[in-house]
Amino acid sequence: FTMKPRWRGVLIGVLAYLIFMVSNAPAAKVLSWVQPEGVRIAGVDGSLWSGQAALVSVAPVQLESLRWEFRPFALFVGQLGFALEADLLGRPVQADVGSSFLGTPKVSDVRGHIAAADLLRMLGVTQQVGLAGELDFAIDRVEWPEAGAYPALQGAVTWSPARIVAPVQLELGKAELNTWIEDGITRGKVETQGGPLLVEADVELQPGGAYRFDARLQQKGDVPPAVGDFLSSFAEYSNGTYRLEWSDSI
Repeated sequence: FTMKPRWRGVLIGVLAYLIFMVSNAPAAKVLSWVQPEGVRIAGVDGSLWSGQAALVSVAPVQLESLRWEFRPFALFVGQLGFALEADLLGRPVQADVGSSFLGTPKVSDVRGHIAAADLLRMLGVTQQVGLAGELDFAIDRVEWPEAGAYPALQGAVTWSPARIVAPVQLELGKAELNTWIEDGITRGKVETQGGPLLVEADVELQPGGAYRFDARLQQKGDVPPAVGDFLSSFAEYSNGTYRLEWSDSI
């Protein structure tokens, strides 16, 4: 079967009209119909094509002053796509988000930076561990294994200057984390450079919030006595390398 050019043009015109009508519909009304479970949206204004929301919350992330623009070319790959800009803990972030026609959420190309201490507070880690410095993140892909679960992330994070302030104080220089997704679980590797203690670690975050940190550490310079005491007490030492394992839940 071959569609005649005239009917092909009519079909394209009808589709274009439908897309125009839907994308220019009031965003507040449309979002009230399709708002996903676990997502809180407030202060919505504008249309689906271009609009804004005062607040969007998807635990543990809360975005403020969010603005979006419809991306019509995403339709050619079977998705409804939007480019977002927002404030995360007072810092600018941007991302591409959307949904497949079957309702599967899509989040990619998340870019921004936040303070390391603010990240711990956002994740609810307020005891035992303290961090300082700035985090620059470039997240290529985000997945939610199930409603209410912590997201799985694929991408890279740079922490500089990397400083631990609790349970001990230590300058690490620059740290880089690269992560990937396996069966809804975030797995990754951490490497540091430029500090007196070189760190290579495997990390893991489960959808339920359980995390694991398995590190190998080599001393390349002077470290504070408290750091040496901590490693002697909690890490295994063999052939010039300390091994430290840490697991807990967010």
